Amino acid sequence: MTELRIETVNINSLTPDPANARKHDGKNLKAIASSLEKFGQRKPIVVTPDSIVVAGNGTVEAAKSLGWTQIAIARTPVGWSWDQIKAFALADNRTADLADWDETVLAEQLLELDANGWELEELGFENLHPPTESDWNGALDGAMSEQPEFRQWAFSLSERQYQIVHAAIKKASADSQKIDNENSSANALTEICENYVG
Repeated sequence: MTELRIETVNINSLTPDPANARKHDGKNLKAIASSLEKFGQRKPIVVTPDSIVVAGNGTVEAAKSLGWTQIAIARTPVGWSWDQIKAFALADNRTADLADWDETVLAEQLLELDANGWELEELGFENLHPPTESDWNGALDGAMSEQPEFRQWAFSLSERQYQIVHAAIKKASADSQKIDNENSSANALTEICENYVG
């Protein structure tokens, strides 16, 4: 295993990867910049021996927007081929994509942070909000007047319950193949319940 050596360099000495397959929009860069402001740089940028950024292009861009002049880096081994460098860069980005969130734990942690005054948008998440009338209207698509064979069912949820139910329905809606109802949320909720009752 190659020894990892971290050094601090002038940020302007680094060259962005011209073939970087990962794109960073304004929202993403804003979240990275906010993280750098709040927590500092907690992991090094990975660069080639000639200072081309392999992993961390977004972090470098966000750091520059904050006026940083120095940044911590780790270099790839001198003997790596360009194919090895490209493969590492792709794997570094892709492995994070392949992970899933535990929606229940995520909702609970976001609620805790929100209650303690954290701005969740600065962490890259949507700020929490209580359900509005438009939320309920969206959840109750397919009114009885249009579909008399359907029933409407409304109930109140605590903020914690709302976040968990909303996250579960959103995830199930993406996976559901059911077409019992024009309302995808109703289909997703039914599928969740079917899994529970067997």
